[in-house]
Amino acid sequence: MTRILVENLNGLDLGGITTHIFNYISVLQRSSDYKIDIVVTVQENNDVIDKFKSLGCGIIHLPHRQKQLFRYIMALCRIMYKGSYDIVHIHGNSATAVLELQIAKWLGIKARIIHNHSSCCQHKILNKLLLPGYRRSFTQAIACSIEAGEWLYGETQFTILRNAIKVEPFIFNVDKRKTMRCVFGFKDDEYVVGHIGIFMEAKNHSFLIEVFAKYHALQPKSKLLLIGDGELRHLVEAAIDKNKVNDCVILAGLRSDIPDVLQAIDIFLFPSIYEGMPLSVVEAQASGLPCIISDAVTKMVNIGEDVIQLPLSKGADYWAEYLGNVKYELSRQERCERNIKLITKAGYNIETEAENLMRIYKNL
Repeated sequence: MTRILVENLNGLDLGGITTHIFNYISVLQRSSDYKIDIVVTVQENNDVIDKFKSLGCGIIHLPHRQKQLFRYIMALCRIMYKGSYDIVHIHGNSATAVLELQIAKWLGIKARIIHNHSSCCQHKILNKLLLPGYRRSFTQAIACSIEAGEWLYGETQFTILRNAIKVEPFIFNVDKRKTMRCVFGFKDDEYVVGHIGIFMEAKNHSFLIEVFAKYHALQPKSKLLLIGDGELRHLVEAAIDKNKVNDCVILAGLRSDIPDVLQAIDIFLFPSIYEGMPLSVVEAQASGLPCIISDAVTKMVNIGEDVIQLPLSKGADYWAEYLGNVKYELSRQERCERNIKLITKAGYNIETEAENLMRIYKNL
């Protein structure tokens, strides 16, 4: 049996990286070949922890990485020393993962995987300083997209592992759509613009809200549904106040029922400043939604035929006008069926893509 220690350095929350990890482990744990432990801190979401427990994963609680760094390091050393792990698989967005990788290296863990999920980070100077040691500390590099890999690994060879999903929960259902629209209070004739993302700089919520405000001025029977939360919530609320759209924006918080929520939406708006490979855009396409996203997002996410990439430099007026001119040649049901086939063909169905991760583990 292969013993694997998995850690998401961004925290085990309801975000895209955690969902990615859960999707893959849900397939891996069907086999008796793997024993997987998940690192969590004292501030993690209990519902998420319970989901991993339901898969048979071991849960290892450690002190907070930023607030209690010394205690975190000591506890991680003990866990890695006693755990007899064959593989350490670290998920992150920057070279700060050198800490976990070097500890694993010092303790003799031969297979050390780093898995990058972004094409940029907020602490660029620190990242640059850590890069040389970082690139010497892992034995296998994985990225969610070409852009994410080239940004963090440079000329070091890396493998792309797609942000694959379970497609079945996203199949369009008219009755479920009606139910979810009732949950959020949407009327039948209201056009719902949706977004899923942590409230952070990269997601560009201020621009998103400005675009919606201009669109709402053209189409008063419209609503904006924001799924997510985070440290910049106050700036999101300020942008809503500034654009005077308080009555037509719903802040739904972090949710675990994303497939159901997407049923209620009519179009997906995603103007990120930078991304690795946004899982939410893959999920939106699986649900049959047209997507308007920024051209800063990797073209790898353009799987279906309803993804439009626009430059942020064009401004909010241009985006709002484009939003108002989106046309539909197929019904939502037809778009969903077509996109799920395309997603599977492109390798974003977890049932097939998980085999690639198993192959990586086997060859280490």
